[in-house]
Amino acid sequence: MRFRSLLLLILGTVIASLGQPITGEANRLEFKKDRIIYEGNARLTRGKTVLKADKVTIFLGEDGKPTKLVAEGRVRYTEPKRKAVADYAEYILSEEIIILKGKARVEEEKNVLEADEIVYDRKNETLSARGTSRKVRTIYIEEEKK
Repeated sequence: MRFRSLLLLILGTVIASLGQPITGEANRLEFKKDRIIYEGNARLTRGKTVLKADKVTIFLGEDGKPTKLVAEGRVRYTEPKRKAVADYAEYILSEEIIILKGKARVEEEKNVLEADEIVYDRKNETLSARGTSRKVRTIYIEEEKK
């Protein structure tokens, strides 16, 4: 399913070390021993990849490296040909699990997946979506053969 490639890149692209600098912006920034918090119009950018939310928290391990990223409130992720929206997003780096909650919507070109919760396990290459307030909905458009 083409959504695997999309979810593989969501949030992980922003955190993973690919050599490009990450630019972080927000109305307020707070550094703590175990986390970095961007609050108020938070925006993380790496190249053409952008993560926006009301609040983004990057949790750090004892070595100071990111272990988890949580984006809350009006989460918007965009990159060329892909985007995702949700009320909440979480990426657990050690387990390679990406979770989108609350009006979650993932788009890859013309294909769409909508659910209350979308969970992608990168290690096991599994995807699950569930709806509680609404049904899970997919729109898949096959490419025309030339």
